Amino acid sequence: MSRFTSTNLISLSRLAIVALVAIQSFGLGMAADDTSNSGVCRNLPLYARHGIENRKKIRSPDRTKTLVLRFHDDDKSIGYISLVLREGQSTLAARLDGFRFEILWSPDSSRFAVNQTTDGGGFGQKSYVFSVQSGRLRKIDVSLPVERAFGSPVKCELPIPPNTAIIKWLDSDTVLVVAEVVPVSICKCSGSFRSYEVSLTDLGIKRSYSQAETNRLFFDSLGCELRNPQSTCAIGERKHLPRSDVK
Repeated sequence: MSRFTSTNLISLSRLAIVALVAIQSFGLGMAADDTSNSGVCRNLPLYARHGIENRKKIRSPDRTKTLVLRFHDDDKSIGYISLVLREGQSTLAARLDGFRFEILWSPDSSRFAVNQTTDGGGFGQKSYVFSVQSGRLRKIDVSLPVERAFGSPVKCELPIPPNTAIIKWLDSDTVLVVAEVVPVSICKCSGSFRSYEVSLTDLGIKRSYSQAETNRLFFDSLGCELRNPQSTCAIGERKHLPRSDVK
């Protein structure tokens, strides 16, 4: 008999989440209190208002680079996106498992950020930054430090990481990343979030902002999913969370 590994357990957990969300969506389980704006936000950037999506070719701000993106169906998985960066005679390629994407070029055109959905049903949102190093596309997973900082501030029926997305370049080495409680009914305070300034040099967090501060300072950069008036929990400020919702 084969032994279970940590990967097996993670896969089973994700399957359980998908099943639970599906059951609640069809009204077969507990009443759903889904606060997601996904239906209202159809054909609009979900997380980064100025992110570019649904375009196969995206030029850099300095017009010297072209990013070509293509979604590929895969019977064995959820599918993947191929990324091809062209600059002069140079062509570099990479891929990301998942589907829907948002692209944000850095101000100096040296890097580009990708927000991508790796699962369905309102969860599985991840964020990455790509740059050219040693003749290849180097990927930085910006989600990891933000997930650690955000933690698990509210009660969920199953362990699940927050959605993460880059919403703005603050400078050529710093991005503003949001961490959102998944906007489905398996978690309390669904759709609530905090944001974090992340240095790409060391993936250190320079500063964090509450949802109210993020709305006040960066509202113009927030995508449709984050402009949700129903999300009222102050994540990271325990005195403002309902006692029954705190983990």
